[in-house]
Amino acid sequence: MSGAQSKAIEIAGGIGIIAEVDKSRIETRFNQGWVSKVSSNLEEIFSWVDEARLHKKALSIAYYGNIVDLLEYIDEHNIKVELLSDQTSCHVVYEGGYTPVGVTYEEGRKLLAKDIELFKQKVDESLRRHFNVLKSLTYKGSKFWDYGNSFMASVFDAGVTEIARNGINTIDGFIWPSYVEDIMGPICFDNGYGPFRWICLSRKDEDLHKTDLAAISLIDKNRSAMDKDNHYWISTAEENNLVVGTKARILYADEESRIKLGLKFNEMVRKGEIGPVMLGRDHHDVSGTDSPFRETANIYDGSNLMAEMATHCFAGNIARGMTLVVLSNGGGVGVSRCINGGNGIVLDGSERMDEVVKNGLSWDVMGGIARRAWAQNEGAIKTSNAWNEKHSSEGNITIAEKVDEEMVEHLVKKEFGE
Repeated sequence: MSGAQSKAIEIAGGIGIIAEVDKSRIETRFNQGWVSKVSSNLEEIFSWVDEARLHKKALSIAYYGNIVDLLEYIDEHNIKVELLSDQTSCHVVYEGGYTPVGVTYEEGRKLLAKDIELFKQKVDESLRRHFNVLKSLTYKGSKFWDYGNSFMASVFDAGVTEIARNGINTIDGFIWPSYVEDIMGPICFDNGYGPFRWICLSRKDEDLHKTDLAAISLIDKNRSAMDKDNHYWISTAEENNLVVGTKARILYADEESRIKLGLKFNEMVRKGEIGPVMLGRDHHDVSGTDSPFRETANIYDGSNLMAEMATHCFAGNIARGMTLVVLSNGGGVGVSRCINGGNGIVLDGSERMDEVVKNGLSWDVMGGIARRAWAQNEGAIKTSNAWNEKHSSEGNITIAEKVDEEMVEHLVKKEFGE
């Protein structure tokens, strides 16, 4: 487990249980204050859940144990669970990313070193059991989605062909939705919203506070549902104790908001109000990464299997003068399954960095929007048209037109016959 899920659950006002087999991970997040309660006793855990539900209290719980045991307990006791997901590292499912049920984390590591074939067998058995309990729970009304971590693909590889939408192969996807394909893509990425970061290099709390206030002043919470969420997120950031290392913040911002924030921060540096700031973003963003299992999962024109977007983004970021530009293989869903581009812009208060912010951040976001628009994603087409109208003197995103299939068929028959 990371701390993000448990912290997000409480910020959103929910009740959540995160299963984790590695006790050290739980201890780290508990000591940081990112998860509120810890137990290996499922009866105790659900007594906490009942109490939290009764008092309408947000609560995050770390279950020290296997996710399959947790799900089967829920199923056997007919406990109402609205939302289910999985973030197991199934891109390395046979290399230790998935610990099979009935085996502790430590036992799994020993078995992995001693008898890898037996370990693989146990993983496949566990994945099939994992699928069966999810099938039962979703039948009862729970909503499940894949994080894009290759969980459903691994279940298919373990012999469960019914998890495939067509029951034969994975070409048409799976029976349950994917995090990006069905949720993040249409809501966020197609509209240009993604995880924009800034780091106060002075390492001063007061600088982070000042940038928070600046961000709050620039976000129009009536502009969209995303901006309403963003305004609430930044407004409550300090009370949620989100910082565990560098004085950094992350905000789901679109192209326009990223540029506004970057220019404002650079102005604040120029005036001596704060020290230098480094802008960046997560690789799990609109344009910087190609992965058919996650970042480009909702691009249906065939290019989701290619890696040209991340490469174009990388090259364009260099040309536009960004301070740090990186292109790497792997991350998030594993080596050979994605190409990631990362970047950073160090704001030193200079006018030159104003230009880098405007040109670099626009390119970094709108390239992905263009690609998504060409794949006929409705949100991306709308975003591209709006950008073209507003920036007509600066450039133009080519909008792909839908093909008249009857006309194409007629022309082919006319040229080549029946």
